[in-house]
Amino acid sequence: MAQAGVTRRVFIVAVGRTASTASVFIVYAILARTWPGEQFGVFTAVWVLGNTLVPFFLLGLPTGLLYFFPRRDRRSRQALVLQAALCLAVSGLAAAVVLLSAGTRLASIFVSEAGGGSGLTFDQYLVPFIPYVFSLVAGGYAESALVAAGRPTWLAILAFGTALGLIAVAVTGALSGASVPTVLWWLSAVGVTRMAISYVLVWRAVGVKIPLLPRGLGGSATAVAELVRYSLPIAANDGVGSLSRAVDRLVVLYFFSAETFGVYHVGAIEVPISLLLAASTTVLIPEVSRLYGEGRGDAVAALWKGAVGRLALVTVPLFFFLFAFAGVIIGLYLPQTFARSELVFRVFLLALPLRCAVYNPLLVGMGKARWALWGALGDLGLNLILSVLFVQLLLPRGGEDWAMLGPAAATVLSTYLQVAFLLIVIGRHLRRNLWELLPWARLLRVSAASTLAGITALAAASPVAPPSLKLAVGALVFASALTGLYWLCPQDREEVRVMLRSALGRGA
Repeated sequence: MAQAGVTRRVFIVAVGRTASTASVFIVYAILARTWPGEQFGVFTAVWVLGNTLVPFFLLGLPTGLLYFFPRRDRRSRQALVLQAALCLAVSGLAAAVVLLSAGTRLASIFVSEAGGGSGLTFDQYLVPFIPYVFSLVAGGYAESALVAAGRPTWLAILAFGTALGLIAVAVTGALSGASVPTVLWWLSAVGVTRMAISYVLVWRAVGVKIPLLPRGLGGSATAVAELVRYSLPIAANDGVGSLSRAVDRLVVLYFFSAETFGVYHVGAIEVPISLLLAASTTVLIPEVSRLYGEGRGDAVAALWKGAVGRLALVTVPLFFFLFAFAGVIIGLYLPQTFARSELVFRVFLLALPLRCAVYNPLLVGMGKARWALWGALGDLGLNLILSVLFVQLLLPRGGEDWAMLGPAAATVLSTYLQVAFLLIVIGRHLRRNLWELLPWARLLRVSAASTLAGITALAAASPVAPPSLKLAVGALVFASALTGLYWLCPQDREEVRVMLRSALGRGA
């Protein structure tokens, strides 16, 4: 029953995050068809530079909220949320100042010809995006607060509204022929609006009253210090992780043109399955924190192993399907000028099977954030070194098209090594070996079923000519074959039933 409730909350949070990420993909697809390659490349460069900084300024407080919220009484929870909100508002202002003062200088290192001859300097692109970055930081506590307060549905509705706003901006920009800075101003307006609405929702969910403000903050210096002490190592880990996710893009932006960067960036797609992981993180950290605090390591291991098994039922098949139809997907998603993005997409897909588990957040929930930080630092350093090395080796031999794949390969390789390290650390703290830690039988079974379903789908879709119909036929055949294979295994069949019932709100 508890597992079903957790699964349902994970599903609701994941739906909202899926809407948010899907909206970004739609924005890219629209604007890639609207602007010249150089202009689109500069837009994506601004997006990456701004979003890379955000985790540093979140100070780890959203995760800290998830850890402390279940351990506080109602009055203390209200104070906790107010403290996090004030800290992040100040931090958001600091992020805006840093981006304004240092962002142009930083961007000039990477973008040599920003604007593609339009006469605009990079700061004229960067300044309109600063309010958006501020809103991400200042409102960054809202998601954790709503989930911890038992309002994941409110969070999903907020995410859907924001997604519609971002898409509306892209459509309006495309139809009106708006410039890049204008579209960035509109995106900032959407971000600030979302932040304002999230304040209202959180205050209602937690029951915060304005008279609480002086006492809730002034009389809780110890509580604030405790929250910050716990959160800062997480902030370091999140910041390093953000750099790790962006380092390959920064290397591409340094060695190649803004136009090539745009091609690389839209191909380096983070498959939406990561949203399930992020949702799992948001929901599971409070559970792990409670169980580990009670000394129930066996329960933590069982909870994590069960989550891995359920996510594998979705993650592994998705990898096989996307890899089989990657060319068709990129052809439908982007214009012909972005055909090179397919190879980048295929390389990044190789890391998708690893996404059937959460690693760093499990350590964070057990209060072992230091190990997660070491893993992230190793991933960052190795990724940077390999990215530069692969570009230097491939550029004189295979040209720009092949050299562009070097950072993608470096990212995948360093991710596999990081996961191996984290699994060893997790096993050590839970006193489990790797065989006990993961549901190997299910992983192998699902991989075999997905391989067979993928081969069947490719064979069925190969005679179909229109790309959209080819993808539809392939998806239908793949899903049908996989469902039939799952049905042959009672364990997998029952897990799918539990997931569907939980997602629909039954038995939660």
